[in-house]
Amino acid sequence: MHHQSDPRRGANRTQRLPRNQQRERVLRLVTCAAGAVDASEIAAQMGLHVTTVRFHLDALCEDGSVARTRIKRDGVGRPRTGYVAVRDRLDYRSLAGILAMELGDTAAERRQRAERAGRRWADRILADAASADPVEPIGPDTESGVEESADRIASVFERMGFGPEITDAVDTGEGRRECAIRLHACPVRDLARTHPEVSCAMHLGLLRGLLNGADTGDLTPRAELDPFVEPEMCVAKVIGR
Repeated sequence: MHHQSDPRRGANRTQRLPRNQQRERVLRLVTCAAGAVDASEIAAQMGLHVTTVRFHLDALCEDGSVARTRIKRDGVGRPRTGYVAVRDRLDYRSLAGILAMELGDTAAERRQRAERAGRRWADRILADAASADPVEPIGPDTESGVEESADRIASVFERMGFGPEITDAVDTGEGRRECAIRLHACPVRDLARTHPEVSCAMHLGLLRGLLNGADTGDLTPRAELDPFVEPEMCVAKVIGR
């Protein structure tokens, strides 16, 4: 006897999967997505409640497999939280942990060395990107304004899993402008809380390195970093003309 298929059976089967298998499928769907995807889209594809999907997405963010970002809405309204798969981030986590242990005996020593390491890291990122996906240096030799500089920096931090969100530039007086980049998903959040002199200093050095030393003059762009302005958000700033 032939039975018509019930479209709900797939959803029920998904709900009965062990939690680790559900999480693996969430990761596969995020990885296969063309761009950032939100929890409701994944929930609809899996036939799960959106709260369950967010639970799995949070766990995947914690272990570094997925990163939060922002999906802009059409028209008005706050951006939605989106998720993207993160690749090749294990080396970064290992590097940060080693720096925390090996950089020095005092916080000042660790901070100085971490920022220097961040600058060198920026040099490597720009050099590696030049062959595959060219990223022009941002600095005194370019005509970039703060908006373009911030956009280039945000593109690098997006690939690292920070979930950057660029805000509109504002005038700060004396012919200078400031553009803020909200970083919603620090990939080494725990390290940043326990050793900010390492993690935050390294990220500041990275920011300044991506500006190619542009914080050396009064009229050229410079970078600043305000860690944990909110419990889950830091703010990078690009200040220039």
